[in-house]
Amino acid sequence: MNLALNTLVYEVGNKGPQESLKSAADFGFKYIEYAGIRKGNPATLTAQQKKEVIKIAHDNGLISSQMLLVATQDTAHPEKKKRDAVLDYMKECADMQLELRGKQVLVCWGGGLYESGVPKEQSWMYMVENIRRFGEWCIDKDILVGIELDPHVYFICNSTGKLAQAIEDIALPNVYPNVDVGHLVITRESPESLEKLSNRLLHVHLSETESFAHTNSILGTGCVDFKAYVDKLIDLGIEENCKKHGEPCVAGIEMGSEASGGFVEDPDRWVKESLGYLQKILPDLEK
Repeated sequence: MNLALNTLVYEVGNKGPQESLKSAADFGFKYIEYAGIRKGNPATLTAQQKKEVIKIAHDNGLISSQMLLVATQDTAHPEKKKRDAVLDYMKECADMQLELRGKQVLVCWGGGLYESGVPKEQSWMYMVENIRRFGEWCIDKDILVGIELDPHVYFICNSTGKLAQAIEDIALPNVYPNVDVGHLVITRESPESLEKLSNRLLHVHLSETESFAHTNSILGTGCVDFKAYVDKLIDLGIEENCKKHGEPCVAGIEMGSEASGGFVEDPDRWVKESLGYLQKILPDLEK
């Protein structure tokens, strides 16, 4: 299993993709997870800025193992124009991901939010419809679309059971469940809960929590047993699944809280300390 650096920690630290990619290269990473938000948002970058970011990635031998589609809060919004705007954003991100030599994208926010006054069953259908539209658009481009559970009551997919059901209802071969171990700790789901997803596991996020709040803090400063989840994923065949798709098996260090508006004062320090911790508990992860 390979280790990737998620650029979200730099975005939350008010640094753009040009800085985050150079730091990733300096730390010796081959793989990144590109956070498509704030300064790195593919929908708001100019053509020249995109060209510069892609050149930095290529010049430093970086590959984007996954692009996080962070601006997807309205994936299941009751207003169609808002759902359509999310779809347009997701397509823009996917096109840039291909230029970054990757083919995995992740729809964040648990597939969308429950909105006040909207029946949960209807929100579920909006989510399924919109992600299916995106997934169908991605098939011919050989893009893999991830969904993950987010660990609070207002997220549509907030358990492994709902995540498995979403994969089944969307019913596309290129849709897969992303695993975020910090989220699983908050929802009190053990590594064994991943067994129901085993045949489609492809990607994992290493994020930290203090058990109630999803802090996305420096790895090792909270309560997550990263080794237990990574060992279980390997036992369940995540590496073999990735080989079937011609994809690297990647675990990404995800830090920095976009949702809570937190700030990271020194992203490089956060990365350095997290790497030091992972070297102690999971020394076989390769950058």
